Amino acid sequence: MPKYFWADAVSTACYVLNRVLVRPILKLIPYELFKGRKPTISHLKIFGCKCFVLNNGKSNIGKFDSNADEGTFLGYSLTSKAYKIYNKRTLTIEESIHVAFDECLETCTNMFESRKSDEFLEIEEDLAGKPQNV
Repeated sequence: MPKYFWADAVSTACYVLNRVLVRPILKLIPYELFKGRKPTISHLKIFGCKCFVLNNGKSNIGKFDSNADEGTFLGYSLTSKAYKIYNKRTLTIEESIHVAFDECLETCTNMFESRKSDEFLEIEEDLAGKPQNV
């Protein structure tokens, strides 16, 4: 992910932690303390996964043009029940409820494996060359 999406990453992390992190003293999650009920977590998606946003009237499409734009999932809307998506065709961030997600494990693991830094690879090589104490 580019650096300018870090704010969205932090916002999404806070959104998820407020719905799944249990406070040990009260045995409740922050969402339960605030709203008084358990949250639904069925809508949670993998941050940065590939998705497709339905092009429903935003721009004129021809008969043979695609009905959806490819995008990257960036988080959840704070004002509505929508997802924040980076649209790769228009290069903008938009909110929409008409989204299809491609949460294939292979796609996400390949994305994160390709982002490994050279320093991390050097550390792995150093650890692989050292004998292990048994």
